[in-house]
Amino acid sequence: MKDHLIMLDLDGTILDTSRLYFEGVPPILSTHLGIEVQPEELLPFWGQHARRFFHHFAEKAGMPEVPVVDAMYAEFERFYNQAHNILSTTYPGVHTHLPHFGRSGYRTVVVTTRPSSRSGPVMELPFARWIDHFVWGDTVPAAKPAPDGLVSALAHFNAAKGVYVGDNPHDMAAAHACPKPVQSVAALWGALEADKLLASAPNQSFATFGEFANWALTLD
Repeated sequence: MKDHLIMLDLDGTILDTSRLYFEGVPPILSTHLGIEVQPEELLPFWGQHARRFFHHFAEKAGMPEVPVVDAMYAEFERFYNQAHNILSTTYPGVHTHLPHFGRSGYRTVVVTTRPSSRSGPVMELPFARWIDHFVWGDTVPAAKPAPDGLVSALAHFNAAKGVYVGDNPHDMAAAHACPKPVQSVAALWGALEADKLLASAPNQSFATFGEFANWALTLD
């Protein structure tokens, strides 16, 4: 096997799941909190656990009680899992290039903040067959920007080094904080705020998944 472990974020890197948030979160906030929220107001929490959306807006509405947040998040999870494979799409190039990693001797791991309670629909998608291991957000002690998910992935394969591809500054921070050498790669094809992603000082950046894959396949 190759020395480098290929580690990929999920949402915004392999899958465009933005519609699930833009169409799913505002109606729930309106129903439970009586407030109207525009999609762009969700961007400051992009890449974080989805519960952060509901916690923030519940506090803003003066209703920070845990049961209120729990009820909104539970409703969102139901919507998310039911609509996932209808509203989400795989980025161009993923189906074409992802299989090349395994055929070329690389191990490929998804490292995501998404919890395992929202993992089911992913495993039904065609690209999942090319992933050697998944690290879900609730299976490690701390979420990104902490490097715990990357540490777990590297340990799983006893890998000494790797690359991590993501669409959010938290992804770059996790790679930079990893105790083993991990190159941070900006997935510009999925970034909703590309300027902030580039400002987080990635080691590499690519406009398409295919460009990233062609570069990664040159690693030892």
